[in-house]
Amino acid sequence: MKSSTLIWLALFAIFAASLVFANRDNVTFRLVPYVQDDSAFTVVTPLYILVFSAFLLGLVLGAGTIGWRQYRKARKMRRAAKEAEKRLALEAAKTRVERPQT
Repeated sequence: MKSSTLIWLALFAIFAASLVFANRDNVTFRLVPYVQDDSAFTVVTPLYILVFSAFLLGLVLGAGTIGWRQYRKARKMRRAAKEAEKRLALEAAKTRVERPQT
């Protein structure tokens, strides 16, 4: 590993540890904030777990979006390659037929 990567990793670990130690109290997260009595959409958890969960959710969604985009691009390229191959085969067949026999 590069030393710059290790430095950034150490800084992130220090930041994460300080976040954990400073925010150990439970917080109430309501998905629907206007409904007070609905416990189905309420989570009571320490703040650092909520922050790390949001970070991981963003990481997974971002990776999924990038993967989906690359999949679509690869599929498009495969289709274009197949069409180009067909076009080249047709052109080669036409030149063989059109060439006069001597």
